[in-house]
Amino acid sequence: MYTTTPNAVPKRLVRTPIAAAMLLLSPALLAQGGPQLEEIVVTAQKRSENLQDVPISIQSLGTQALEELNVKNFQDYVRVMPSVAITPPLGAGAGFTLVYMRGIATGADGQATTSQPSVGMYLDEQSITTIQGNLDVHMYDIARVEVLSGPQGTLYGGSSQAGTIRVLTNKPELGVRSGGFGLELNQVDSDDTGYVAEGFTNIPISDNAAIRMVGWARKDAGYVDNVLGSRTFPGVASTTADDITVTNTEFAKDNYNTIDTVGGRASLRVDLNDEWTVTPTIMAQKQEGKGSFGDDLSSFVAGDNDVTHFRPEFANDEFVQVGLTIEGKIGNFDVVYAGSYLDRDVDGSFDYSDYSYWYDTIYTTGYYSDLHFSNTGARAVANQFFEDAGTRIFPGARFTNNDAYKKQSHEIRISSPAENRLRGLVGFYKARHEHDFEQHWEVEGLADALLMNADEPNGNRFPDTVYLNSLDRLDKDQAIFGSISYDITDSVEVTAGIRFFEPEVSVNGFFGFGKGFHGIWSNTGEGQCFTQADYGDDAPCQNVAKGIKESDSVGRFNVTWKIDDDKMVYATWSEGYRPGGINRRPGADNYISDFLTNYEFGWKTQWMDNRLQLNGAVFFQKWDDFQISFVGANAITQVANGPTADVNGLESQFVFAASDNLRISGAFTWLDSELKDEYCSACNSDGTPWAPVGTSLPVTADFKGNLLARYNFDWKKWDAHWQTDLSYEGERSSSLNVRENAIRGDVPSNTVLNLSAGIRSEDYAVEVYMRNVTDEDAPVLLTSQCAVGTCGTQNYGVRVRPRTIGVKFSKEF
Repeated sequence: MYTTTPNAVPKRLVRTPIAAAMLLLSPALLAQGGPQLEEIVVTAQKRSENLQDVPISIQSLGTQALEELNVKNFQDYVRVMPSVAITPPLGAGAGFTLVYMRGIATGADGQATTSQPSVGMYLDEQSITTIQGNLDVHMYDIARVEVLSGPQGTLYGGSSQAGTIRVLTNKPELGVRSGGFGLELNQVDSDDTGYVAEGFTNIPISDNAAIRMVGWARKDAGYVDNVLGSRTFPGVASTTADDITVTNTEFAKDNYNTIDTVGGRASLRVDLNDEWTVTPTIMAQKQEGKGSFGDDLSSFVAGDNDVTHFRPEFANDEFVQVGLTIEGKIGNFDVVYAGSYLDRDVDGSFDYSDYSYWYDTIYTTGYYSDLHFSNTGARAVANQFFEDAGTRIFPGARFTNNDAYKKQSHEIRISSPAENRLRGLVGFYKARHEHDFEQHWEVEGLADALLMNADEPNGNRFPDTVYLNSLDRLDKDQAIFGSISYDITDSVEVTAGIRFFEPEVSVNGFFGFGKGFHGIWSNTGEGQCFTQADYGDDAPCQNVAKGIKESDSVGRFNVTWKIDDDKMVYATWSEGYRPGGINRRPGADNYISDFLTNYEFGWKTQWMDNRLQLNGAVFFQKWDDFQISFVGANAITQVANGPTADVNGLESQFVFAASDNLRISGAFTWLDSELKDEYCSACNSDGTPWAPVGTSLPVTADFKGNLLARYNFDWKKWDAHWQTDLSYEGERSSSLNVRENAIRGDVPSNTVLNLSAGIRSEDYAVEVYMRNVTDEDAPVLLTSQCAVGTCGTQNYGVRVRPRTIGVKFSKEF
């Protein structure tokens, strides 16, 4: 939607140096200016600059590009960002998507007490990075998305080790009354139907104030079926007397995995005078996901995009984000204050029956076979559970979670005039991030004596709970950062930056089994509590009280040579980091910050009288003693500082105005990663390492790229277009552990083709589209409900969304 004259295209929307999304033109622009690329302004270095002058590898999508690519959520725009890789959520779709950049990934993170993310997420000036994954903001009325590749530690801090993604919303416009809405109907897999309804309005309040309000509602149609089936849970070895066969009649359903999203955003702009502006914003969104997005790849379920699950599955993710930005001048210095407060709650329930089945199957005559519960007289064989009468019950479990986040941050920046030959910036940052999480492993109908806090006089507060995580995590961060730039000549600039940071992490609470399991799994749970006093309302007692505090610094140095008005090259040395943390398991050491060092040579060029734009960078990265999660003693996930890895690569983007009507663009990232040290030497039973020297890092493909062509033409009285875009992501390993990867297998490559065509008048547009035209069904994630060595033969794959056909209508006023 535009808020200028009907056929005008704002300059900031026209020039983007990346694949697919960089065709930001309209027939009106072509008729007026010819086949030339225009300027786009970014704020990657926390000041407004022409993208072609910024010595950072940046990929950017503007408002029109986001609309043309039909981008609605995080996964949509990551598809056309070659430097970005993700692992999407398996359960119910809503909630936690993990994001990686430039190959900096181990494929073993994302739990509540493990490492912070390595990629920072920002909504305008506010950080929206949370421990287990980013916010999935609905993409409507967005000014642009900026993806900053490589370490951004000096300006953006700890969770920008490998890069930063910034979502920048459209701000209120003074003196302009405008609005628009869009409606969309789509069908996935020739079956279930989804829709999108969204709109915005910009209202002047006075000569110096305006408000902008945005709202949306979206339903993502389902395509995974929970098919009717049964499963037999084995009992005591050599007999079938204790076998239990169950069906999923209660939960079987077609198109099981739907997501409903509703939300809104409001922002106010007040110009206090010619120099000071205040912009408060508030955004709220709620997602309700149902079912599972994983396709059971085992022989248990034969069809594609099918599962047979026996417990309820859902995920609800809701958040409120409040931000305040104050911009002004003190003398000749620019001053910016950015404050934010995020309140996010994620709760869900996921089938955990595979876990019970495989442990029963594998360990019936093994580790569990002689366990007894003396207080009931009932015998527990192979993870089997009994009711009060001693009769064995259905051991199919579910996993529930309730994650509450509260995050606040404050940043003040002061910068000297940008036109000075010597110019600088200094900033102060402080943040506090609380994560209160409660996670239950539940089996319905357990004997009272087996439950958590079973001997509580007023009754058990944790019904059906076998195992409980109830922990409070607190991450604090404070930093001083700055940069200084100097123009050695009119064409050569040097910049140096540094950030002094002091992170602190603490975790308090409870994890483990209840007293009914004391003596069986005595290394965790109530048997390991410091005292038996209650720990609040959500834990029986406390057995975790750990913390770590660090202080260090990272830096950046850059040399830029402006060869002429159309060509620039740069060389950069930069560092990024992630703070350390604690391990909840008693006896496990803390882990400390890990650091990424980047050496980069880049270029930004324009050719053929600004008809062709070629940008790119080669980089050499060293990831020292990186943090990695693994399943440790007592099957408890923990983190350690592991080996060092080199990740080298090449990024390139082009956009070509082939004619007044045709634009072609493309982008790719090529990576080469390898371990420089063994990962967990002699940890296998035969004395070999989990991963030898030279092993590639998982999750990220060696090659990812895309191409897009858009043709605009006149058709009768309409401005018409057709568009095609193609994206490819190569094969990649699913685990750094070589033997585990051999069991689970590599994640296969995928190729996705999208087509669209439409017409536009001065104030409305109609478009039809087909996404995933070839119905590519390759999984983009492989996972299972328990350790690979146990559940490894029952993998789940989150597949590319099946062929989707839709029609969109939009109107501006």
